[in-house]
Amino acid sequence: MLNMDKKIKIVAELQKKLDSSEVVAVASIKSLPSKQYGAIKKKTRGAVTVSFARLSLIRRAIEQSKRKAELKPIEDALGDGCVLLFSSLDAFKLYKLFKQNKSKTGAKPGAIAPSDLIVPAGETNLAPGPVLTELKQAGIQAKIQGPKVVITKDAVVTKKGQPVSESAAKILNKLGVEPFEVGLLVQKVYDHGTLYDGDALNIDEDAILAQLVQAHQEALNVAVFAEIYNDVSTPVILQKAEREALALQKIVESKAGAPSVAATEAATPSAPAA
Repeated sequence: MLNMDKKIKIVAELQKKLDSSEVVAVASIKSLPSKQYGAIKKKTRGAVTVSFARLSLIRRAIEQSKRKAELKPIEDALGDGCVLLFSSLDAFKLYKLFKQNKSKTGAKPGAIAPSDLIVPAGETNLAPGPVLTELKQAGIQAKIQGPKVVITKDAVVTKKGQPVSESAAKILNKLGVEPFEVGLLVQKVYDHGTLYDGDALNIDEDAILAQLVQAHQEALNVAVFAEIYNDVSTPVILQKAEREALALQKIVESKAGAPSVAATEAATPSAPAA
């Protein structure tokens, strides 16, 4: 249990960070194993400072901060298993950093499968014995081949969206399969006067880029056919005009070089009279 001096020191440290950090966020580490929590902190070190403290001490630090009025809204996201994040990254980059730095973890009974959980065919490191029964209970076909257990056919042990059974979780862990991702869930970010919900920061950058490319191409097509001149459309309009001029020139030259219908008829011998 923390003594009063320790509590005062923690509050003072948090208050100092709250007063000086450009970006402050609340993230949840609920159900995040300590091993993965440590790995994520290590990966993001230098870009983000992660501070864990009792909820009452975090609230006290916000209350004593000189930016109390600005930071008050982030208290709505505070709850059990929350940490504070301090960074100079903007809200979107901060969210992306933690989205990209999730850790793999094993399956637990009752966890909802994020996708079909498949055990591929092939050799395993499992020793022959009772494990064959466990594999069968999980719906996996296997046989003993020499000193090893071999899975003879790919097996879907849990369908996407379904809870993982106890037998499936047990065998997945024995096989070293880690089908789940865990990480810090950014819930709210205060960024230079603007408060963002975590869901608003979850952006599919590839999809947005594809949409921007398509919109640019469609806008360029309209500008070219409507002959709206700007830095982008003008070269394309000139190229189009050049192609059309060359095509017209070929048509004119082909017609100029071909004999007329009258001349063709005059040059053709008349059929003898009957």
